[in-house]
Amino acid sequence: MRKIKLGIIGCGLAARELHLPALEKLSDKFVITALCNHTEKKAMELSKLLGGVPYVLDYKELLSRQDVDAVDIALPINLNCRVTEDALKAGKHVIVEKPIAANAAEAKKMLHFPQKYKSVMMVAENFRYRLVYSRVKELIKNGTIGKPYAAMWNVFYLVTEEGKYAKIKWRRHHSYEGGFMTDAGVHNVAALRYLLGEISEVKAFTKSINPKIGHPDTMSIQFLTSKGINGVFNLFFSVNGYWENKLLIFGKKGSIVVAENKITIKGNNKKDIQEIAEDDSGYREEFIDFYNAITKKRKVKSTFEEAVKDLNVILKALKVNYLK
Repeated sequence: MRKIKLGIIGCGLAARELHLPALEKLSDKFVITALCNHTEKKAMELSKLLGGVPYVLDYKELLSRQDVDAVDIALPINLNCRVTEDALKAGKHVIVEKPIAANAAEAKKMLHFPQKYKSVMMVAENFRYRLVYSRVKELIKNGTIGKPYAAMWNVFYLVTEEGKYAKIKWRRHHSYEGGFMTDAGVHNVAALRYLLGEISEVKAFTKSINPKIGHPDTMSIQFLTSKGINGVFNLFFSVNGYWENKLLIFGKKGSIVVAENKITIKGNNKKDIQEIAEDDSGYREEFIDFYNAITKKRKVKSTFEEAVKDLNVILKALKVNYLK
């Protein structure tokens, strides 16, 4: 089996805690040949963790290496557009962390990359690869709950400035629209679009409860899909004393409740049916998709076009510049 020689650009939390465990499970498909981080400490730490993989401090130096076929870009969001295009110009295949871009202008530019460059390119939107959502889509398609007419997704967490995500300066002092609402919210939007269809109308109400983690940190989105399904998506990151991550989909014959990887099917006068859809949050599956696109010329599931649509829903809801 051919191994893809992979360079990692950005040696922070996403690369270390999310991507690396998945790549270690796919050692028959990928070999990490080079690393890059603008600060040497993180590059050196990840290099040691990988047994001495060579590292550089300038990503263009990594892109010039002959022992790199593809790159995994896990950088601050405002760098995605520039570094992605430089990688594609260098002839490298690209998987880049979500959200695809920092704003609508950059997203629009990246929409044209598939026509300009021949390399494989995809966005690391792991929710598109989660088995739990694939199973829910199957249940909806099979008519298990009848025709869906509404949905609600509550995500309530407490994020503090000392936490591992908010203490990252580029997240706390963000130069991209929406802060955590964009950074995290595109995940849920990707899943909602996958399950319920395109979001045709959207409006958000926002608050900033804890300015130390960025603006805003609380958002309620009301939406309508092209299939006539109305819904509410609540994303609250300054909730004290309560935690929840629950998606409810209401159909004419019953309802589906999704809590993490557990699916509960409910109906009147019927016993609840529960299923567990075990996965690693989709990280392994997204890299398999990337590998198959490179080696077998298959189309990726998480295209730039899909990622731009995810971002655009958030931007439109927040009433900032969006693609029309």
